Amino acid sequence: MVSVRMAESKVLKTCIGMMVNLIEEAAFKFTPEGIKMKAMDPSHIALVDFELPVAAFVEYNIEQPTVLGINLLEMNKIMSRGKAEDELILEFDEKQNRMSLTFKGVSTRRLSLPLIDVREAELPEPKLQFTATAEVLAGVIQDGLKDAEIVGDNVRFEISDNELVISAESEKGTTELKLGKGDKGLAKLNVKQPARAMFNIKYLGDITKAASSTDVITINLGMDLPIQLDFSVAEGKGKLRFLLAPRIEAE
Repeated sequence: MVSVRMAESKVLKTCIGMMVNLIEEAAFKFTPEGIKMKAMDPSHIALVDFELPVAAFVEYNIEQPTVLGINLLEMNKIMSRGKAEDELILEFDEKQNRMSLTFKGVSTRRLSLPLIDVREAELPEPKLQFTATAEVLAGVIQDGLKDAEIVGDNVRFEISDNELVISAESEKGTTELKLGKGDKGLAKLNVKQPARAMFNIKYLGDITKAASSTDVITINLGMDLPIQLDFSVAEGKGKLRFLLAPRIEAE
């Protein structure tokens, strides 16, 4: 039996909206402790790691661990029909092999989608030695990426003791966005050692475009390491994490 209820649909709506830009299908594991999902994008360039614990739900009824294969493209279409403040109920119909989604607001609407056969991936936890962390407003990152997209396909992130720099350079020109301590867009900066790496703009854009401009994204960076982007879910109860492999810079 799988039956869970959330006070507002916007939590899952936002998470699915961010995942679907990288992965089209995934295996979600419903356990007594909560929901978990970890998957790589088809190119194996980006990793998505999602957790939503029992504390994020108003009601949570799971008799035994159950893995449900979900087409995120179809799930996203259904979630887009829910109002942010609607109550959301998820139920698994084992006989029909479908998941039903009920939105309760000014009316009660029920939609369903067939489940698919997706193998649950056993992905190891990456062991990365990040040396710098910055908490940044999503809108600032979105602006930096849109600027960089004008001149090229790749963007460089650099974190030093005093600032975060997002920049791009090509034959078309250069762009640079700086965030220093005291700037409204930078909530926190913690640097053990300066960090720098280059990434594909499209992937970063896909990861961040569904975020609200006022959301805070935690960036973890090292020297030529993958970038880790953490989004707070359900007021910090859950986790949505993205890891993106770096691009090799030419000497």
